[in-house]
Amino acid sequence: MEKKDYQTHVMTERTHLSQVRRAFTKSLDGSHIDPGLINFYVTCCHYLNYSLNRLVTQDYILHDLLVPHVEPSNQEYIDKLESLSIGLKAMEEALKKLDKAKEGLITSGLYEVHAFKKEAHDFLEVFLNMLASNRHSTFDLEEEVFQPNDWKKIAGVTQKSIQIENQLYQDVKQSAPEGCNPQSFPPIGHNQQPK
Repeated sequence: MEKKDYQTHVMTERTHLSQVRRAFTKSLDGSHIDPGLINFYVTCCHYLNYSLNRLVTQDYILHDLLVPHVEPSNQEYIDKLESLSIGLKAMEEALKKLDKAKEGLITSGLYEVHAFKKEAHDFLEVFLNMLASNRHSTFDLEEEVFQPNDWKKIAGVTQKSIQIENQLYQDVKQSAPEGCNPQSFPPIGHNQQPK
């Protein structure tokens, strides 16, 4: 896979993740609940679980590749890498809780929807905190020390990952209630604050 191809796909993944997150957030605000909405919650959870586990894996690889380049005396970067680790562990924990709430929703349907919504809001708070605090805090060092092969290793893009991500995104689009189609949300640039 050429450099441009995997970079393009990572950008597509990030765009889809942002769009699904915002569509999911909007869908949680409504008071009307029906089986179609429950299905949308489940498909969003499947997408978020897959996409965010890929993102977490990418960030762990990024973290591990940066460690040898940080001098023991560089407290600023030691703190940044520690903060990244803490954020990734929090994200993994939040994903597990969301997945458990999703399973409850599948089993009990409408009866579990309020518990699911609470867990979904907690999850989104962790997600947004991670985006706001950790994204690109190590950007200067990455630019200085990473080679093209490092970026390719971090991206971890394969034909299979492209197919799975695309299918999960299509599932979200097809199950979206009115006003929640992820494609209707414009892409957010990496320098913009998440909403």
